[in-house]
Amino acid sequence: MSVKAIALWRRPVSEIKPLIRSLVPEAVTAHLAAAGLPGFRARQLNPWLFSHGVMDWDAMSNLPADLRQNLAARFDLSGLTLDLRQVSTDHTRKYLFRLRDGQTVESVLIPMRDHATFCISSQVGCGMACRFCATARGGLVRNLEAGEIIEQILHLQRDAQAEPVPGLGGRGFNVVFMGMGEPLDNWDAVRDSLRIMQATDGLAMSRRRIQVSTSGPAAGLHRLIEDAPGVGLTLSLGGSNDVERKQVMPVPGRTSTTEAVDLAATYARAAGITATLAWVMIAGKTDAADMARRLGALARRGPFKVNLIPLNLLDDDALDRTHTAGILAFQKILTDMGIKAFIRASGGQDIDAACGQLRRRRQASP
Repeated sequence: MSVKAIALWRRPVSEIKPLIRSLVPEAVTAHLAAAGLPGFRARQLNPWLFSHGVMDWDAMSNLPADLRQNLAARFDLSGLTLDLRQVSTDHTRKYLFRLRDGQTVESVLIPMRDHATFCISSQVGCGMACRFCATARGGLVRNLEAGEIIEQILHLQRDAQAEPVPGLGGRGFNVVFMGMGEPLDNWDAVRDSLRIMQATDGLAMSRRRIQVSTSGPAAGLHRLIEDAPGVGLTLSLGGSNDVERKQVMPVPGRTSTTEAVDLAATYARAAGITATLAWVMIAGKTDAADMARRLGALARRGPFKVNLIPLNLLDDDALDRTHTAGILAFQKILTDMGIKAFIRASGGQDIDAACGQLRRRRQASP
């Protein structure tokens, strides 16, 4: 994207109109009804917004021209523009999107065995200060709107349709909130995006194809339990007790480790799911045998499985990932305790696919 194009795209906040895709489908219906329009107009409009994901008002061919003009005067249809797209040798795709205020967020398409997983962001930057995450280096800038979250999915879906991932064809996709930001610190927008994803006149996704990944702030977990979206949950730990955890993930220390685990277990039981405890394998920091045993004890507090994640290396950090033998030994301790433990592969190593790296490098060298 040229400097001139970026300048044209960046707009003062006072000039930015509401994003229509930040409205859940029933709110779109209510808006049209308040304008005196019949119900069938919403049944025409919602598929354009969500099923088809069009980015041009004029593409909505079955809507009257005056309605399209009125909507365009009131709402923005698009909140993202693609700034950079990278494709890895393992077919992982990394996207950097520019927002209307000039900020940027990342999304990743990850090829799995029988589907693609879309890893999306919920905030610009992140305030969690995790040692192993590039996003944390820049701090939190702002929350994303629901429409900015949904539009990431639409862009990735369109890209996957235009250029199918080898071996996957047109198969479905999963969505994980595992990109930039702490989803539960932006719960109102994340909740609305989950409603849009699952609505029959939205993206019509099964809740089993959606996963929220969190560091576990208690207030956010309580809201998750109250709103009961039924989607999957991953709790990122980084330590088996508060002292260990604060060395790697300082900010989540506002909620104790056991409280976060117990709240996640409460949600998992209510939703009828097996939640995930995510554990980053960092050499000399998180790979000791006694940590594995304490992690196993935490996993026994609820319906959990464990994902062991080799550290994604950062170019300006001394942290190193645990070698393969060490990860396997850590896994064996867990499985011997009766815990289901899996080693998660990290794709896109050649394209800065780990969270925040592409944005950080782009900011350093625009």
